[in-house]
Amino acid sequence: MPAARRDLPSLDIGPFLAGTAGRGAFLDALRRACHGPGFFYLTGHGIPAAQTGAVLEVSRRFFRLPAAAKLEIENIHSPHFRGYTRLGHEITRGSADLREQIDISDERPARTLGPDDPLYLRLDGPNQWPRQVPELRAAVLAHMTRLGELSRSLVRAFAESLGLPAGHFDRSFAHEPRSHVKLIRYLAPADKHPAEYDQGVGSHKDGGFVTFVLQDDVRSLAADGPRPASPGLQVADGAGGWLDAAPRPGTFVVNIGEMFELATRGYYRATVHRVVSPPPGHERLSVAYFFGPRLSATLEPVPLPAELAREIDDPSPPDPDNPIFAQHGENTLKSWLRSHPEVARRHYADVDPPKGHQ
Repeated sequence: MPAARRDLPSLDIGPFLAGTAGRGAFLDALRRACHGPGFFYLTGHGIPAAQTGAVLEVSRRFFRLPAAAKLEIENIHSPHFRGYTRLGHEITRGSADLREQIDISDERPARTLGPDDPLYLRLDGPNQWPRQVPELRAAVLAHMTRLGELSRSLVRAFAESLGLPAGHFDRSFAHEPRSHVKLIRYLAPADKHPAEYDQGVGSHKDGGFVTFVLQDDVRSLAADGPRPASPGLQVADGAGGWLDAAPRPGTFVVNIGEMFELATRGYYRATVHRVVSPPPGHERLSVAYFFGPRLSATLEPVPLPAELAREIDDPSPPDPDNPIFAQHGENTLKSWLRSHPEVARRHYADVDPPKGHQ
């Protein structure tokens, strides 16, 4: 069990991307961060503030549309779990999250499946885009493209940080890697929830490979209201408490997912985290980008050097409520079916719930 943490590390990927003298120091810091908290701030990534600001701005414009306009692209219409989710309609660990969001994935045609094709291929398909904010599509797709390039570089850094060739994971990520974005608006509890209910997102681990979170600061729903101090994204500190991952300009918060934890036999850690709702009359925006291998990929155990393998803790017993699959498509479909039960009932009534195995 790792010791309690006091703060999240900040890593500058610039020297790695440029191939300069600080490259080795970055890889060492990356290994310590992923073996320790499993979360870190990333700087030096080269993604301009104009781009991240544009994504947050079009998100804010969409979320401030009338409800009827947002529901035109409600995810219930999509068998691919794309589109708008209204406040309280995504579930984490059996409880409603106090957020509304748009889910957007790679733009690919829907597949026509044969009787022997894996069911997770249903996840491929088109996105739903809002008519009233046409700029949202270009801004989000540009953001996904830049983060996809950054993610490929970071995956190669992950390999080197583990003492492996830089291209160790290329076979899983070179062809049709899986990208997904959530544009998220966190709000205070609605009338149907008690005032003390503050589950922006419930405690969980991300199920995939690696996540990048772009955070906006808390702001008043009025045009220029005050911005009170308020916890948002929080990371378990290893001793029963929580660390605030407060917004820092020019950074992404990066964290490891359960599939990567499984592939490293727990050497790299997927850490429990949550989001606390903002106070009444305020909102918080974030953009979460998830990067993983192609849906058909199976992540095999990483051949760790002996000195790293000796640092692996005894494995925790499997969680019967959250089976983790090494096969990416299975793991991804499991997560969607659990978190969006209304979409599952409409489009996946023929699919059995996932069994409790790893």
